[in-house]
Amino acid sequence: MKKTILFVSVLFSLVFSLYADIPSSKRPKSIDEEKAKAAAAKDESPEDVEKNRNIIKYGMASEISDLLGDLIKNDDPRYTEEIYDLFQVTRNSAIKEKVLNYFTKVEDPCLEDFAVELLSDPYDERNEVILATFQYVAAVKTKEAIPELIKIIESENENFFNNAIIALGEVGGPDEAMFLAEYLDREDLSAAQRQALMRVCGKMHSVETWGRLVDILEDEDENSFVRMYAAESIGQMQLDKSIPVLERNFDVQDPNLRQYIIKGLSNFPESAEAKNVILQGIRDDHWKVRQEAIKACESMKLTDAVPFLIHRAKNDSEKVIKDASFTAIGVLNTADGNKFLIEQLTDKKPADTTKAKVVEVLLKQGSAGDKEILELAKETLKDDRRKTLRYAIGKELAKYDRSNFADICVEYLSSKDTTTISLGLDMFKIGKYSSAEAAVRTIAEDKKANAGNRKRAQKMLGLEEN
Repeated sequence: MKKTILFVSVLFSLVFSLYADIPSSKRPKSIDEEKAKAAAAKDESPEDVEKNRNIIKYGMASEISDLLGDLIKNDDPRYTEEIYDLFQVTRNSAIKEKVLNYFTKVEDPCLEDFAVELLSDPYDERNEVILATFQYVAAVKTKEAIPELIKIIESENENFFNNAIIALGEVGGPDEAMFLAEYLDREDLSAAQRQALMRVCGKMHSVETWGRLVDILEDEDENSFVRMYAAESIGQMQLDKSIPVLERNFDVQDPNLRQYIIKGLSNFPESAEAKNVILQGIRDDHWKVRQEAIKACESMKLTDAVPFLIHRAKNDSEKVIKDASFTAIGVLNTADGNKFLIEQLTDKKPADTTKAKVVEVLLKQGSAGDKEILELAKETLKDDRRKTLRYAIGKELAKYDRSNFADICVEYLSSKDTTTISLGLDMFKIGKYSSAEAAVRTIAEDKKANAGNRKRAQKMLGLEEN
């Protein structure tokens, strides 16, 4: 078997070495105007754009790194040209890593030439940059990186083997799947390497490995994590014959394996058998299995799960499961589910922590509960004992530009509490409510106001700072 694997590996090296080529250099792609508009709405003032451009051009590494982190978080595409030019001249590894992360997030292939050249000889670069490069070629699907990824896999370098396999799983096709399948029978791979290989076989829909993965799943002497990822991969192949295999293996003692069998079954939203196992998973004794089943209900749009989820939201001993249940009820968006969520806001019994979670869920869903949320916010503005809930609601309201939030924005701005006012300014920054402008101006001109809030209000209105 090892001779066969060696022959296949050498053959792949010879074939791909003929075609390995570094892509031509190219500028970043055109800016996504919708994303740019959404990012601009989060600016504190019109001067922010020029300030950010100057940081990219002239800032210290720490300043640039912080800014790039914010741009990644906000999915802000407005500075791609400047960031690309910075990458061409910087010698700072931390900046290189952050720029690669940025273009990974926006899925821009402008750095493919750098990425392929680095992967052809990665051993003199810092690990952080190399790992970011693997993620980058996977995100932008750099086909030219395939020969270099295969070379790294064949070198069996422990530092890069798993990352190269994962990247090849994203970029490669049927030929690469066959290449990786040869590694399933290798006895010299570590457990971590075999785990990575299991996951990639499923992601690539490498159906020729299905029988081998079933054997691995059902081998009780096999490493438990390898079995887990085998179960996930069997499901990802989306073959109907996988359903009974996963179903019969759900009755195992290892909760981690049950969790990953749920992952596998979540790929079959039309299967009654898969749905039944997942519904039973919601009431599994182990919280990880319950959590995975709840996530599966979301992805499968399994509305039959709502009664189970309501029960868990009311009664589960684990906060993480309660929160997951509330989230899933919101995503499924049924009449009964929405009624239950709104009752949590109007009923006096649920704790304020529960109400805060429900506010988050309903606002994200966007189709129910606005009236009740605004009424609850007004209640907290009158009761300083409920400041924590007031702050939580304000933080969520500030994520959305909705015209019916204008009045509550004014009420937050009119508070005497510094944090409440700050949250009102957050709402105004997103919504630009004309009816709230007078309240913002009052803060900007009030010399007794908190200095930070006054300065923010002045910037938002384009006034000179006093």
